[in-house]
Amino acid sequence: MEQLIILQGITLDQLLTRIEALVEKQINEKIQKPEPLKTSRHMSRNEVAEYLHISLPTLNEWTKLGWLRSYKMGNRVLYKSNEVDDSLRERKYGRS
Repeated sequence: MEQLIILQGITLDQLLTRIEALVEKQINEKIQKPEPLKTSRHMSRNEVAEYLHISLPTLNEWTKLGWLRSYKMGNRVLYKSNEVDDSLRERKYGRS
């Protein structure tokens, strides 16, 4: 819904007050909207190795070192994509 502002018969102070109210309303709407949840998908060992451009033995070593967390589901070893990305950030910025 668009609002029409007619500039005749309005003072500069009234115009500025109206603009300020509209800006404040927009800011409050942005603040109140929750951030979308990080979605994560499970990746196979091959997918993670390809994504990181490393070999499977290197992936296994990084998992043993605790740099990456794996999940055993049946006879499969899977990784959460968001945890792989988080681990990369930690390694890149040396926070471990």
